[in-house]
Amino acid sequence: MAGTGAAAVSRTPLRTSLVCGALAAVAQALLVLPFLGRYGWDRDELYFLSAGRRPTWGYVDFPPLTAWLAWAVHAFFGDSLAALRLTSLLAMSVTVVLVALMARELGGGPGTQLAAALVWGASPYALGAASIFHPTWLDALCWVALLYVVLLALSRDRPELWLAAGVIAGVGLEAKYTIVVLLAALLVALLATERHLLRTPSPWLALAIAVGLWLPNLVWQQRHGWPSIEFASSQNAKTADDTPPAAYVGGQLLLGAAIVLAVVGVVALWRIRRLRALALVPPLVTLAFLLERGRAYYPLPADAVAVAAGTVALAGWLRSGRRRRLLVLVPLAALQLAVAALVLPIVVPVRNTASMVSSGVWEDTFFKDEIGWPELARQTAVAWRRLPARERATGAIVAENYGEASALERYGPAQRLPSVLSGHLSWQYWRSRTLPQRYALFVGYAPDSLSRLCASWERLAIVDNRWHIDNEERGRIIAGCRLRAPLGELWQREIARNDL
Repeated sequence: MAGTGAAAVSRTPLRTSLVCGALAAVAQALLVLPFLGRYGWDRDELYFLSAGRRPTWGYVDFPPLTAWLAWAVHAFFGDSLAALRLTSLLAMSVTVVLVALMARELGGGPGTQLAAALVWGASPYALGAASIFHPTWLDALCWVALLYVVLLALSRDRPELWLAAGVIAGVGLEAKYTIVVLLAALLVALLATERHLLRTPSPWLALAIAVGLWLPNLVWQQRHGWPSIEFASSQNAKTADDTPPAAYVGGQLLLGAAIVLAVVGVVALWRIRRLRALALVPPLVTLAFLLERGRAYYPLPADAVAVAAGTVALAGWLRSGRRRRLLVLVPLAALQLAVAALVLPIVVPVRNTASMVSSGVWEDTFFKDEIGWPELARQTAVAWRRLPARERATGAIVAENYGEASALERYGPAQRLPSVLSGHLSWQYWRSRTLPQRYALFVGYAPDSLSRLCASWERLAIVDNRWHIDNEERGRIIAGCRLRAPLGELWQREIARNDL
């Protein structure tokens, strides 16, 4: 791997590399498909389903691509949780293939390409893809695809490929805003190692393409008062509280043995003069999210190119020495197994629901957000039917947060509930212009909020779930409320909000 350039690298046929990547992707799919949708809809998935019913150019807390994809899945498969999660699995499977192609570009043979793809695909991070439909996996695909195209552009000295990188970056900006950190890290890395490239038009044309593709979302943001900025501030505060630096560093083990290969790969990339920018990107991204107090998994897609390079470097080292060098694979395998045993039940629903609950696994996972939504709809329906007919005829159901609102939209029709309203995040825009109601059934609001909104209110139910898991919804109030003013007058002042 040492040298000043990568142009002389011998590469296997593309078809062979695609087969290697596909085999690894199939292996990954076989590991997670048996557990697809085991516990039920996550609060975010319900929200994306609701957003997919209302496709537009922007949302308060995420760019539009996720909603468009949810719209497409709904159009073809209805409200299918399995179909939604399969799109996440497909996105991560493509990254597995791309890692094999990266290893090919760096000179790895078919066996090395397969190994790199398997190591990436078998990491807890990659295996978690099918456990939830989320922008994270579209984001990961765009990151890895962008790094692959940049690898090609740098190693083959093909400036026209920067235009393709711009297209990928633009799509990524419509998937998740965190790709801005990758783009910034790449710019810093180029300034440090390949400054002459920035004196050519290709990278700047790529940036122009990316911004052009992002423009519809920016226009939406401007027209709505830039709500994502307010949301990002509240999300950052919550993330910083959830992910202290020690947890962030420990969270890098979501790559398992791949994190060791990523470290080796950074060194290997640095030894190739043309690819030094790519050597800088993973540590820069990791440091940026550490300082920004992001979640531990945010920087992991940037490690894909380093994992490929590390696998190629390790394979070359093993081939060039005595057989006892193979012993280095023992601790790598042990690390992978240890991480899998520790982390896998947290990122993949390998336990049945009863076991997940009794073991306490739910306390350390997002799986608790998949429990109790049908019960919430039934409890809301019971409370709604307790209201006098005149209140039901002229009243509204208002949910405190996006999860409750989206769950009631998904499960409410079966309970013969009317359409739900909520002021939380993008739900605040999904309403009629006039809201004359003077009575509302409030779902999930705290007593102090009810006292502020209501001239009088009555508690009709307490939210619970069949497993009695203390998730975000359990213990919340369902209350009948005689409003202090028409709902429309209270909406912007008291109900609509952009924070978590």
